[in-house]
Amino acid sequence: MITLRKAVLDVSALFEETWTGIPNVVAAIAERALTDDGIDWIFTYETIPLPRDLVQRFLRLRSGAGGLPALSQLAWDRQPIPFDEAQAMVALFPNIKPVRGYFGTEAIIVHDLSPVTTPQFHNADNIFHFANRIREDIATSDHVFCVSKATMGDVHAYFEKPMEQMSVLRLGAEFDPAELSAGLLQVRQGARVEPYVAVIGTLEQRKNGGLIFDYLAQNPGFAHQYKMVFIGRDGWLDEKSRLMERLSKVGVPADRIQFTGFVSNTERTALLLNSAFCIYPSFFEGFGLPVLEAGALGKITVCSNSSSMPEVFPEQCVFFDPGEMYEFAQAMRIAELRAAQTRSRQQSLSDILERAAPHGWDACYAGVAQWVKQQ
Repeated sequence: MITLRKAVLDVSALFEETWTGIPNVVAAIAERALTDDGIDWIFTYETIPLPRDLVQRFLRLRSGAGGLPALSQLAWDRQPIPFDEAQAMVALFPNIKPVRGYFGTEAIIVHDLSPVTTPQFHNADNIFHFANRIREDIATSDHVFCVSKATMGDVHAYFEKPMEQMSVLRLGAEFDPAELSAGLLQVRQGARVEPYVAVIGTLEQRKNGGLIFDYLAQNPGFAHQYKMVFIGRDGWLDEKSRLMERLSKVGVPADRIQFTGFVSNTERTALLLNSAFCIYPSFFEGFGLPVLEAGALGKITVCSNSSSMPEVFPEQCVFFDPGEMYEFAQAMRIAELRAAQTRSRQQSLSDILERAAPHGWDACYAGVAQWVKQQ
């Protein structure tokens, strides 16, 4: 009788009600772990084992809504994994480590070190807290998965983790064929959609959205040709109002700039597909998943040439220095020309699925599974 390797996957991030970033990464790994009959996966909230049907419900709904009340009951009904049993297990923490040294072999996924590498975008308390937490998380991990070569280099440079104890775990992008079909139908009815450019990513200082407002202030005519649609959570608060007021003074009406806030995967896919092209002007990213998603959908992206971003989908990007307005303006002109050429060749559902196939999540999970089986 073959005894399967017991492995723990901390899925705490799935309890968030709206999924972006890390919850989506955890979901992609969990989906594949559920169907892997070569590893005995145990799903946990920290050290509390969770029923598989709860994890499956989260994945079906794409949300952790209602999970916390269930967790409260589970904390009463289920004991944490005993320490002596945990010492014989392998554990993967897809983000922070709620415990250290509890399991016999531990790995962590490091997504970025932005509070350390770009401290100008974070307050002192956050920098201090992050630096100390991530230092201990890395030091107590037998293996560190990094989402890009750039991030792996940062971990080695800042925390002196030996390179042989690390590997790149490239993130993926996948799309529901039904969602793609609906989005493509809208593209074919393009006469009803006013041309717009999609700005992807949470609105915050590190994402460099202010550069777009600077560009529009110098080139107000562009806003009359294209709407600017910011896709993502709103993190600017009062700063956004100040920037909008500045644009109104140069003749850019408020309705030429739209902010979607959080959107579902279906809405996001449709917005990207219908855009003329995309912009991702961030100063720093551990990976840059939106660039991968846009590229897989066949969209040209005006993209910063910093940190990990040149690794993601370079053939679909027009790169620029995020601190140089002249380079950004040049990239915008090139992207507009390339996007016009792309629109003249309508893509089919099979075109997108074929392009996206090499960039799915299977390779990411395979890296995790291989490491688990080697322990």
